[in-house]
Amino acid sequence: MKSFIKTLLFFVLFNVPSVNASESTGIYISLAPALIKIDTSNASTRPTLVDVRLGYEFDAHLFELVVMSSINDDSLNQLTVDVPSVNSIFYHYLPYRDNSLKIHLIIGASQIEVDSSYPNIADTTDTFEGASIGLGLEEAFTSIPELKLKMDIMRLYKGDDLNINFLSIGVRYVF
Repeated sequence: MKSFIKTLLFFVLFNVPSVNASESTGIYISLAPALIKIDTSNASTRPTLVDVRLGYEFDAHLFELVVMSSINDDSLNQLTVDVPSVNSIFYHYLPYRDNSLKIHLIIGASQIEVDSSYPNIADTTDTFEGASIGLGLEEAFTSIPELKLKMDIMRLYKGDDLNINFLSIGVRYVF
C-alpha cells in the first residue's frame, strides 16, 4: 500500500504540466451520498455512506482527500454489515474536457473499515487496504459554472473473495 502511494506521488510530481490560467483551477469541496457494494462469492450487501471530498483542481488534474462515513447499514439473512469509514486519496486525470462535460479517470489508494454482526456471534471489524480505480463524469451548471454535478463509479478494493465497489452522485463546488 505504501509503495503504491509513493509510486502515485512520483507519477504525479513528474507528469504535471504547467498551469494554464484559462483552465479552471482551485480548491474544491464535494458532497454526495454513496452506495457501497460489498461482493463476496456467496452474496452482496449495500450499506449507504456520505462522501465528502476536499481537493485541488488544475488543468486536467485533480487531487483529493476523501472521507466517507456511514449513514445506513445493510442486512442479509440476519448478517448486518456496515462501513463506518472509508479514507482515500485520489488522483483524477481528465482526458476529455468539453465546455462543461468532463470525464475523469481515477486512481488512488483506499482504506475501508467493515463491521459485521450476526446474532450470538461476536461482532467483527475488518480493515481492507488497496489500490482504487474508477471513472467519473461531471457536468457544470451553466448558470453557476463553479457548481458541478458529478458521478463516480469506482472499485475501492479487489481481493480474492471480496470486492468493494461504490457509486456516488453529488455536487462539487470550486472556490
